[in-house]
Amino acid sequence: MKFVPLILWLTACSTQITAQPSPRSSSPNDTLQCFRILQDHSVVFQIYAPQATSVTVIGDFLESYQPLALKKAENGVWSINTGPLQPDLYTYDYRINDVKTFDPKNPASKEGEYGLSNLLFIPGPESDYCAIRDVPHGKLEMVWFSSSAMKNVGRMHVYTPPGYEQMAGPLPVLYLQHGGGDNDASWATAGRANFILDNLIADGKVKPMLIVMPMEHPEPGFHLDPGVAKDPYYNQLFHDIIPYVEMHYRTGKTPDSRAYAGLSMGGLQALNIALFRPDVFAYVLPLSTGYFPEQLKTIREEYGEALKNPAINELKLFWIAMGGQQDIAYQNGLNTLQLLDENGIKYQTADYPAGHTFITWRHNLKEFAPLLFH
Repeated sequence: MKFVPLILWLTACSTQITAQPSPRSSSPNDTLQCFRILQDHSVVFQIYAPQATSVTVIGDFLESYQPLALKKAENGVWSINTGPLQPDLYTYDYRINDVKTFDPKNPASKEGEYGLSNLLFIPGPESDYCAIRDVPHGKLEMVWFSSSAMKNVGRMHVYTPPGYEQMAGPLPVLYLQHGGGDNDASWATAGRANFILDNLIADGKVKPMLIVMPMEHPEPGFHLDPGVAKDPYYNQLFHDIIPYVEMHYRTGKTPDSRAYAGLSMGGLQALNIALFRPDVFAYVLPLSTGYFPEQLKTIREEYGEALKNPAINELKLFWIAMGGQQDIAYQNGLNTLQLLDENGIKYQTADYPAGHTFITWRHNLKEFAPLLFH
């Protein structure tokens, strides 16, 4: 039997004891709520930042989108009351000492190309359309696929409706595109597309459909050129994404089974698809978008013949929505409608006056989804 000298044993024990972390003192952050929703639907934002010298919060709950300055209490908690807000889903971001900071007490987030933003849901009748209700729910998958167009691996999110596994016939597909700065997760987080469809299906307002949410820009940078030749996204969409979906899911394989909706930069892609590839989708829905003056000039000078394609007016639905006059793309949208009018192109319009924000785009989805696939 091997004996360890007592002094060595005591030294080892001493080392183990002193290596244990010292007890952490409690702080206001231990019990702090990231926000409190009051009875009048006003929200108290609060964050613990004892060493900070300034804290602001900004989000689409603000009509002016100007940051609000929080006030610091003696215990290091910064807070502000927003005043009453309409029940809905909102995004918000903190800036602490002028550095964008994710709220560590709030796990609900919107993923984008430039990081995460927090989400705030205010329950009420007005927000019931996107609430997580006690209804049958579909499945949301993150799908990775091989892209021959980009010679890399792409990502998209795919929603299948409740009961999809037992459905025998092919289903129609809505391709739902995010905007610049967001990514393929944005429509399923800030957009709540899956929950909106769950609720619409449960209420009998829409036909069951798949939603495919692809990544909008498969390479760095934004492509604003009219047409579908210069942006590699279209090559990926037509030759990788649609074939992948139609091979791996039970879907229709004709334009009548496909709809394409996109917001902002994704809305420009929707416009390009409607005008330059009306043979691919029977339903095209640009949201909060419009060609810039330089693009309109190029279209008039170089694409006049393309706009005379009779197939454009054979679309089952060409539905253009804006976020009211506060939408930053509003004037571009008006200018684009003028171009369509000049060329006798038929369309429908709608708006939801919340600006250039997912508040608008969620309501757009709620409104146009029942118009699809009839």
